Amino acid sequence: MATSLASQLAKIRVESTNALDLKAQKKAHSKSLLFDAHHAATQDFDTLFQLCHEGYQEICQLDPRFEAFAGNLFSEQSKQEDRTQMTAAQNKSLDNVLEGFMSLVVGRLLLKPAVKAMEWLVRRFRPAAFKFLQPYIQSSTNPPRHTIVHTTAHNRDLFSAFNLYTLNVCRRGQQCSALLSFWSSVVSEAIALMLDRSRLGRLELQRQNQQDVLMRVMPTLAEGLSMEHVPDLRVGCFMILTVLSSKTKLSEDFLKTAMDLVVTGWENIIHAGLICLVVLSQQRHEVNLPKKTFKALVVTKQLSDDLILLKQHYRVEKLVLGLVLGSLERLGTRGDAERLRFIRELIEADLMQSSFIAAAVTQMLPLANGTRLLPSPKDGFDSQSAIVDLLLYLADSKTVGFAIHLSIENMDVETRQQALKRFGNHRRPIEGPNNLETDEEMQDVDQELSSTQFEELVDRIPSRTAFEVSFLSHSKSYIFESLADAFIAAHHSTDHLDAFSDLPLLRKSLAMSEPLYFSFFVRIWCGHYPTSARAAAIRKVSQYVQKEKLSVDVQILFPYILYALADPAAPIRRATVELVMALSSSYKAMGSQNGNHSRFTILGKGQIYGQAFQSKEVAWLPWGTAVEFIQVWLVPDLEEIRVDSGQLSRCLIDRLQAGVDRKEVGNHPKKEKASLRSSVMTWLCSHVVNTSVLPLKERLLPMLNRVPKVGQTSTFALLKPLLTTTLAQGYMALQEGCEKEHIETSAYTDHLMEIVSPRDHESIKLLQDCISETKEAADSPMRIAAFRRLRRIWALLKPQNQMSLGKFMLDLTLMNSLSDEDRINQMEALETLRTVKLSTDVLQSFVDECPAMVYDGPQKTAKRRRTASSSQNQGNTIRKTSTILDIVEASVTETDLPLVGGLFKILTDIQGYRAHTGLELHYLELLVVNSIISILKSSTTPQLDKSDVRADVLVDCIRNSSNPQVQQQALLLVSILASIVPDVIIHNVMPIFTFMNSGIMKRTDDYSAHIVKQTMESVIPRLMESLRRRSKDTLAAVSELLLSFAAAFEHIPARKRLGLFQSLMDMIGADEFLFALLILLQDKFPNNKRVLQFSVDLLNCYEAQTQFQTVELYVATIVDLLNPKPTISAHLITAKSGNNNQETAVNLLSQLTALYRDSRLISKSSQVFAQKQHQVQSLRSILSRVMDQIMSLSRQHAKVKDSKASISESANLANSGLPMVDFVSTIQALVEGVDVQVGKVPMLNRM
Repeated sequence: MATSLASQLAKIRVESTNALDLKAQKKAHSKSLLFDAHHAATQDFDTLFQLCHEGYQEICQLDPRFEAFAGNLFSEQSKQEDRTQMTAAQNKSLDNVLEGFMSLVVGRLLLKPAVKAMEWLVRRFRPAAFKFLQPYIQSSTNPPRHTIVHTTAHNRDLFSAFNLYTLNVCRRGQQCSALLSFWSSVVSEAIALMLDRSRLGRLELQRQNQQDVLMRVMPTLAEGLSMEHVPDLRVGCFMILTVLSSKTKLSEDFLKTAMDLVVTGWENIIHAGLICLVVLSQQRHEVNLPKKTFKALVVTKQLSDDLILLKQHYRVEKLVLGLVLGSLERLGTRGDAERLRFIRELIEADLMQSSFIAAAVTQMLPLANGTRLLPSPKDGFDSQSAIVDLLLYLADSKTVGFAIHLSIENMDVETRQQALKRFGNHRRPIEGPNNLETDEEMQDVDQELSSTQFEELVDRIPSRTAFEVSFLSHSKSYIFESLADAFIAAHHSTDHLDAFSDLPLLRKSLAMSEPLYFSFFVRIWCGHYPTSARAAAIRKVSQYVQKEKLSVDVQILFPYILYALADPAAPIRRATVELVMALSSSYKAMGSQNGNHSRFTILGKGQIYGQAFQSKEVAWLPWGTAVEFIQVWLVPDLEEIRVDSGQLSRCLIDRLQAGVDRKEVGNHPKKEKASLRSSVMTWLCSHVVNTSVLPLKERLLPMLNRVPKVGQTSTFALLKPLLTTTLAQGYMALQEGCEKEHIETSAYTDHLMEIVSPRDHESIKLLQDCISETKEAADSPMRIAAFRRLRRIWALLKPQNQMSLGKFMLDLTLMNSLSDEDRINQMEALETLRTVKLSTDVLQSFVDECPAMVYDGPQKTAKRRRTASSSQNQGNTIRKTSTILDIVEASVTETDLPLVGGLFKILTDIQGYRAHTGLELHYLELLVVNSIISILKSSTTPQLDKSDVRADVLVDCIRNSSNPQVQQQALLLVSILASIVPDVIIHNVMPIFTFMNSGIMKRTDDYSAHIVKQTMESVIPRLMESLRRRSKDTLAAVSELLLSFAAAFEHIPARKRLGLFQSLMDMIGADEFLFALLILLQDKFPNNKRVLQFSVDLLNCYEAQTQFQTVELYVATIVDLLNPKPTISAHLITAKSGNNNQETAVNLLSQLTALYRDSRLISKSSQVFAQKQHQVQSLRSILSRVMDQIMSLSRQHAKVKDSKASISESANLANSGLPMVDFVSTIQALVEGVDVQVGKVPMLNRM
């Protein structure tokens, strides 16, 4: 009964609130977010309400939703509310209101106004006292994350309450990103733990446990996914779905429903939704996507780009295959062209493995063969032929071509034959993956046409040429396509090929007077046709050269011969080598004829590219140069070119750059004349610029761009017309031409931009115009290629060009327009500035461009900087400043020391802005401080102008910032600057250590400890050196520093406390100042046993000599304290009225006895005396003086209350560790050095 009664009374005592318990009330009132406990205890609610209400009004301006609490939590009546006097129902109602406010304010707690508003709730309504979270409430520490996750996973009530609370907050529209991020991460981890735990036991029990977890999660997921107005909540639900699908087996119906819910209203969270869909689709047995999911994915912009990014971390092939198959199923309705384009984009992006590509091809072949009929679409689009074109296109793709061929080869014989038959009737038959390196004679016999079929095909060709003289003309040909189809069909048969060659349309008899005949075959071998057909075209020209006597200069063939010699297909190179040998023989025969060689006219001159200006702009080689080009530049390397497609590029570049004939033997190789090389370069470039054959441009441009200059001729000057013409025509025309010739547009635009020379000012201006004045979309390959080219050549640009382009890029980055094009330009420009190495001058110009954020008039800076006007949008100002600082931080190196002054000016502006608005710009502060740190750390011997370093601004940043990272990095910067400009830092050092007392020393992480240690090691030694140089009374200055550390004693983690204070004393000198620290600790924390024990431990870190010197100074301070006019003690102990100094003296004496009482002190002194070390005499003198001071205390202050016993005990303990001989010697020295009154003092109980 007694036990029960005692427990009841204890419970009543805990729950009761005694209005007369003033001490408890004061303790509760002193709990504060803004003030320390001593200050908070002295504040009344009227003063506190006025301060906190200002913060509340400021956050109301930020978010009008806070205004709903003006009539309750922040009303005048709230000052009179007392929770202890409320009923349970009233407290519950108040808790609901408090919960609503705190859920709304939690996302803004980094803002000082929000902290002020929360201060009122903590002080007036004490919400923490009415919540659980035991035992963390009492210890004022945050519960560890693993504890929260573990409890959430094992406590059903907490799990449900957490989910319900989050949903309620979202229903009220009071959510914030911080809360939802915390909820999603904790719940996801908790569910993972639940599912791991559910795997224990029998299989049936596992299934039951997993179903139980799903039943607990499903209501939250269903409601969370339906809240389209809360995207962050939906992203959290995506995370939970991802965990569920990866940890347990979900039903098909559940997965389908989940996928449909994910895509509902997901416009602003598409990336997160795609991740969830990818994971969910991988768990499904079916490949086909739900109807709603498919429709949402198809209309998603840049889907393939997002999937390419996701492929780096997730398996996306099943989702991609579902999209392909879904598109194929829907063929035969309006929009087939767009669906096939979508399929091509997905397959060509190389998102699927070979097995998935094979599955897609398997579904496409029946559509291509006609075994699966498609309904005729209303728009008249021929889907079947388009699928054949798509397969042919994909078969030639560099990324997935091999997989397509492999898929067809792995099919059954019947299906493969049907496919080859269908493709054989097409203009460009599909080839096996190895056909490029096989002989062209190895063809399928079934593909040859009968004579009747060939004649029917020829009959369909128009009978007139429409006055065409060249098929390389820029104007459209009306007969080329028909001729090409006939040639492709006829090239398998020699008879058909000869008959085709003799067609009247080709005017073979006029081949030496007009370029029509040769230009047709050139167009074929440079086009996207089967390898065998292209090789046949080259052989037809070779046969003509061998059989017919050349009477003209056919150098119009040379550029296209170079194209063929660099072809990756071996049959093409072999056929071209035969053509070059035939031309070499013919030119040799023509040259052996006596007479004037100038009589050989150039075939196609003024005609080759049509009647337009392009033909007239072509440069031509003199006869001798043309002969030398064939016989000296090409023939010697033909054997190597035959086996290596890259050999032509190497040979051509070598000859154009150095003109060295690598085939010459001996120590003096022959070199081509500069005039010859310049002539060849001009001729080649003119053909590349003026030809209508896009593949020729695409293949020769990389070779020519690698030769920046030949003699006095700049490659840029020769190729500039090509770039300007392409820009004028626009990207759409370029894309259309690339698609027609099956050229990758982005690769070709890169080749075009390589024309830009880094050393030519006009070239740089053209590149800038390409970025800024292109009329096409901002994300077009042309503009993107210009940005890429700029990044590659940046290091080679002249300083003035770097400056102009840097400012141009910065202006693009800082644009305020919100259009999609401008946004893409901003991203590319920003990426460029972050990637390239910016010079100090460019960075300095950026810093000067940074808009000031101070409102009290123009800034008086060394260089003029733009000042933000009152009408300027402050959000844009902060964004611009952030962007510039982000670029600077990413670019600074050891050579950028001149930037330090400008960065400190920006930091000054930021501090002024904070003082004016109350808003803290933590990110900007970090960028500035990190930039300065990067510069100083990377410099081996930094030399700074002292006027550039604003230590006062840095101290303000440390003291006023509430962000731990800002504080840590600023302290790190202080420690670095202390070794570079110590005089500047020393004058501002005391506020820094005051901040360390109230801030960083409280933290338990290792990085904070490292920052504190580094700051101390850098600053304190230089501070001591300065103090000793400037002042004789060093103690007065050092006491302020020691007081900062003494005040932080309770905040410093116990495990780091002793090491920190020992390091401090080692830096300032333990022999001189350890006593001062011990006195400050004892005076600040009287009757604190932990302080006493710490003092003993700290003292015993040193040798006996230092220990007793400390005791001597300690006792001398006590003697000085009791004097009418204290001197030494006045620096260490706060002046007190009445007899308080006597109480302080007694307190200090109690510490002295504790120091003496420790056995380690006695043991060390005994060891010194026992070993007869050299410091025995010095130690004996110190002990003598200590005894003298103690006896003086006993004689002069015997009437001080409670002092007599402490003095007597101190005297006894001081001598208890001495051997008898040394004790007598010490007493003798004492008696000889003092007056006769000493003998009258009763202190030697040892005798």
